[in-house]
Amino acid sequence: MTRDMKSHILLKHINLLDVENGVLINDTDILIKDDIIKEIGRAKCRNEESLMQFNCAGKFALPGLFDCHTHLNVLTNQGNEVKKEILKEGGIEENIQEHLEKQTLKDFAVKGITQLRDLGGPFNILKDLKDKISRGEYTGPEIFYAGPRLEKNPLTAEANNSRWPGWTIAVDTRQDAENVIQEISGQNGSLVKTFGRFDTDILKYLLDQATKHSLPLTHDSGSTFFHSVPIGTGIDLGIKCFEHGKNLWYVALKDELKSEHDGLVNAQVEVKQSFIEKVMSLGTDSISLAKLWTLINKMLENDVYLCPTLHVMKFFAEKPEVISEDEPEKYKKIFEKLYQVGYELTKEIIKGKIKILVGQDGYIPRFTFNEMELLKEVGLPEWEIIKGASIYPAKWLGVADKFGSISPNKKANVLILDKSPLEHIRNIRTTYLVLKDGKVVFQG
Repeated sequence: MTRDMKSHILLKHINLLDVENGVLINDTDILIKDDIIKEIGRAKCRNEESLMQFNCAGKFALPGLFDCHTHLNVLTNQGNEVKKEILKEGGIEENIQEHLEKQTLKDFAVKGITQLRDLGGPFNILKDLKDKISRGEYTGPEIFYAGPRLEKNPLTAEANNSRWPGWTIAVDTRQDAENVIQEISGQNGSLVKTFGRFDTDILKYLLDQATKHSLPLTHDSGSTFFHSVPIGTGIDLGIKCFEHGKNLWYVALKDELKSEHDGLVNAQVEVKQSFIEKVMSLGTDSISLAKLWTLINKMLENDVYLCPTLHVMKFFAEKPEVISEDEPEKYKKIFEKLYQVGYELTKEIIKGKIKILVGQDGYIPRFTFNEMELLKEVGLPEWEIIKGASIYPAKWLGVADKFGSISPNKKANVLILDKSPLEHIRNIRTTYLVLKDGKVVFQG
């Protein structure tokens, strides 16, 4: 339960991870007043009566973490029927939706994930969750949401609008682009999420409109092949962030396969599917490392971020019945291949020093840590993993003045660990204390 703290907090003798400079500051103090970090260094007010003190000798402080790719709309009563049945079996019969929302959001916060970047969901759902947290009805993270995902007609997953009205919106004209950016801004959105198919001139106009409203834009190519905005094209338009490591696959195809692909753009669905199956069977043998590195260099030159979301592919490969109870083996093979290729592509991206964002593409708090551990496995150093869940998303969102590092005058969202995450990222799970807005939300 969140402790409603009126007093100030002093974290004594703590080892501080300075993510902005990439250095560990040993045995320092952090003074917090209300919801703001006031001082770093030996504090001068140790004997104040209202001061709550924690002796953190041997412990490690880092900024409250971001998960950069969530979908909280799944917590509502239109979705997640399986989890509701599990809750019923556990004896929770009433207010199941409220329990799902409240418990999941609390689970994020108590694990030290104090900010979420939500990449697709109706405004009313996301605003409601954010407001409940702001009013103190729920304990939970700060939610930076995009609202609906945007793409050209016909909408890829229009059926989801019947479950979650406003989940996806068509943008076919400049007027559509103006209208939707005005709506996102008016609904207190923090960013824009584009998906799948787009006319490039409309996407460029949408990006320009978003920039005028100080809304950063991230793009998800949607289908791995036969999409209209490959990452290279998106970079040329000015996009600075892309979702899913697997979506680099098309750009890295060997020349003969790319030529075949491009010649089938207007072909029948069955013909396209046959080509996709061919490339899937080749897997990493379909990739040209030279072409991939041309893209990597372009990403580096343009200061582009990538959110690989590796864990979600691994999860679906291991539990394909979540996607389809009728054809689990079919989807198992598909996601095994997507995971394998995404893993290898991300490994090369990491070698290229591209800025990586940590995101799970879901809503289950522990999956954020699973993603961090996979990024370590694929070669991302601990410092970069931590930056990808702290200062990098804060800078991309334009909120680094308040979030993303432990610095004076920033929000007092702090995760304190028993063990150093620099020794191994798995230590991110050794939670000792979590502060959200200067209040204790977890104490081990």
